[in-house]
Amino acid sequence: MTIKTALVTGASRGLGLALARELAGTGWQLIINARGADALETARSELSKHTTVIAVAGDVADAAHRHELRAAAERLGGLDAIVNNASILGPSPQPNLLDYPLDALEEVYRVNVIAPLALLQAVRSTFKDDARIINVSSDAGVEAYPGWGGYGSSKAAFEQLSAILAAENPTLRVYWVDPGDMQTQMHQKAFPGEDISDRPLPETSVPGFIELLNGSLPGGRYQARKIGQPEPDHAKSLIVSLTVPNFDQALAVYRDGLHLPVRQEWHEIGHGVLLDAGRALIEILDETQAVHVDQIEAGRRVSGQIRLAFEVQDVGKTAASLQQNGAVTINDPVMTEWGHYNQRMQSPDNMQITLFKIVNDETLERA
Repeated sequence: MTIKTALVTGASRGLGLALARELAGTGWQLIINARGADALETARSELSKHTTVIAVAGDVADAAHRHELRAAAERLGGLDAIVNNASILGPSPQPNLLDYPLDALEEVYRVNVIAPLALLQAVRSTFKDDARIINVSSDAGVEAYPGWGGYGSSKAAFEQLSAILAAENPTLRVYWVDPGDMQTQMHQKAFPGEDISDRPLPETSVPGFIELLNGSLPGGRYQARKIGQPEPDHAKSLIVSLTVPNFDQALAVYRDGLHLPVRQEWHEIGHGVLLDAGRALIEILDETQAVHVDQIEAGRRVSGQIRLAFEVQDVGKTAASLQQNGAVTINDPVMTEWGHYNQRMQSPDNMQITLFKIVNDETLERA
């Protein structure tokens, strides 16, 4: 059995230590780093009961320390993975950007952005085949949270750095990973005086990291706690279906007044048109066409002026989910003449809802 080796920075506590524990328990050799020598030695003493561990105390922003980490990697025969986990929050409480001390901001960028890249440059000669690079990011790197300008913008830069690194090195697996909110010292520092006991422990994010280290997922951005979880059966598109008393007048308002392009039009039984409204579609039906649709989907005339139609992956599964949340079924699912598998529902507020899956995409998309 081939023994794997990982370098994990910021491994004396929090996520870094939780991940190191899991790796040690499965036989990975470890090189661990942290600035606090005492805490790092405590972690080394614990982990070394299970595997070979080299602990190197120091700051990843220091070039001499990075050379020490490279020497440790060479001593253990090279790296199968590096986890750039070490980072700093900056001032606490966190100041708004217009009040942010620039020397402190410079330090945040030096530790959170420049140091991880410098470490990769220092140890890249030790990478084995199929080496994995995991750069620990944050949702603050993609969301604009007031008061998180220093840390958040540094993580945004780290995310873009990771993406470009991946594009430039297609033979490496480069991951940038959001572990989610956690009960950590850094998170407590971000919310001084607040109770953060409702946040998950770092251990809840570890399985996602292990999957990236051991599995075959392609490089890219991931949320640790969603890795390996089934994708929710969310709606893929929305059609707002309007039944109008004066079809031509409504068409003039929506098509001509809003300049919405016509996606499709039909007039075999009544008149209907599908307008592209950007992120959704607007369907306009005259009464005859609305009666026809209701007869097919519900067996009788039940819709009001507005009906919502959602394209979903699994009609039955989504219908069951809606029922659990208060909706009722109008009738059994049907295969429509326009190539959809449809289920008519009614929400607690009496809104008519059509769930549909396109079975034959060469037919009309009407809902």
